Amino acid sequence: MHLHHFRNVPLGKRLIAMAFVLTFLPMLVLTTLGGLIFASINYLGSGWESWAMQLWPKTSPIAVHFALGRIRDVADRPVFNFHEMQEQCWLLEGSGISVFVRQDGQDIYCSDGAEPAVIEAATLGKTGAGHSALVWDDSGFAYTYRTNRMEGSSVEVYAAGDVPIKQSPLTEAQREVQRQGRFLLYAIFGAGLLAALLLGVAFARILTHQVLRPLAAMRRSAAAIEHGNYDVPAVPEGTQAQDDEIGETCRSFDDMRRGLRAAREERERYERNRKELLAGISHDLRTPLTALRGYASGILDGIARTEEKRTHYVTQIYRSSEILQHLVENLFLFSKLDLGRVEFDQATVDLRAYFADFIAERAPWYADQGLALHLEPSDDTEPLLVRLDPQEFQRVVENILGNSRKYGGEQPSVDISIGETEETEGAGGRTAVVRFADHGPGVPEAELGKLFESFYRTDKARSQTAKGSGLGLAIARGIVEGMGGRIHAEMTAGGGLTVVLSFPVLQAEEGKEDVE
Repeated sequence: MHLHHFRNVPLGKRLIAMAFVLTFLPMLVLTTLGGLIFASINYLGSGWESWAMQLWPKTSPIAVHFALGRIRDVADRPVFNFHEMQEQCWLLEGSGISVFVRQDGQDIYCSDGAEPAVIEAATLGKTGAGHSALVWDDSGFAYTYRTNRMEGSSVEVYAAGDVPIKQSPLTEAQREVQRQGRFLLYAIFGAGLLAALLLGVAFARILTHQVLRPLAAMRRSAAAIEHGNYDVPAVPEGTQAQDDEIGETCRSFDDMRRGLRAAREERERYERNRKELLAGISHDLRTPLTALRGYASGILDGIARTEEKRTHYVTQIYRSSEILQHLVENLFLFSKLDLGRVEFDQATVDLRAYFADFIAERAPWYADQGLALHLEPSDDTEPLLVRLDPQEFQRVVENILGNSRKYGGEQPSVDISIGETEETEGAGGRTAVVRFADHGPGVPEAELGKLFESFYRTDKARSQTAKGSGLGLAIARGIVEGMGGRIHAEMTAGGGLTVVLSFPVLQAEEGKEDVE
């Protein structure tokens, strides 16, 4: 299995595989080596005992007894196998023992260079004429075995040799063979153990790398979060979390970290907005309250002695109270929008007809206020139907125009254009677009996206609290988005600011009724 695929295997299965490797791999290696050694011994045939005797001299009696046991087994079988008997005889001959075998009274095997009668006499002379006997001492070796059957063929085995039970000293050549053979066996076992160890370490390192490294990254991220730093990822940049339990945990932790960071940034933004709100509201409250106090004090102190002066003071007091009422209403409306508690009474409205009527009715009043309005003509005379709350929409328009009047330069003017586009978010369709383009100083392009944030002001030229608390565009955004529309700002070609409103266009059959 490729390493990339292995690390995506569930952790439980990998731990089981690791336990299997660490437990059974050394056993498998040793078993394989043992099998190879025994296969080599089997391949060597009858010479393996002498080879083993040279490596470990003390094993020679064991080899002889092993051959004797096999001889008895072959002799006692109902069907005699001459080739197996011959192989065991060769094994004894490799230890210096001569063998003679007789079956049903006929000589069937005798060691080369030996006489059957001599072997039989030498054997019986030490073991006697019993059924089975073995004599092996310092004077030599003698073994006899006769099958004891009522039926079937009989087998007699005689083995003798001047082989003392005490091992004779090895020659220099035998010792060299012994050293080389033992070194080879130790090298094979050592290489096998080393291979098993290296494989176990490799698998352990892989598992450690895939488990401990992600956990260490997550631990560093948690420690950073504890100290208020939400920028240390649990999944390092440029890496990909593996598709297992550890990877899912790291991704979930990272999602939580990003959520905490976003919440902190949102909280900090609200805190900045709150401070700006307090600064703006404090100024806006201080100005009319100072006027109210001054004019009221003038009346109480008798400064306004004439009827004309008293009328002027009362008028100023009334205007200051209107400013305070307007400010409180804006604050209340913004709070309701922020909490989502404004209920919109939406109706079907033809935007082209709406702005034609608006310009006809309100353009003279705005001209008196110093703001020139111009509705750009459109070649399309078909109704452009949308769903909105006419009263709240008028508040949006007035807020945008009021903003342009305050910050539109020495001779502020607004060009209003109405159109549509096929580009909409969501399922597609047409979108009605209304543009309010002024030709004032504008704002830096980097600040366009922040204009509609609560209480946001861009620079000194547009942040004078005497001109407002900065709630106008924030209220406009809340209303537009509450009615299912969108609002954003662009740079006006040639200088200035353009506020763009967009609403989904209704199909003709959807807007037949309740057209405003």
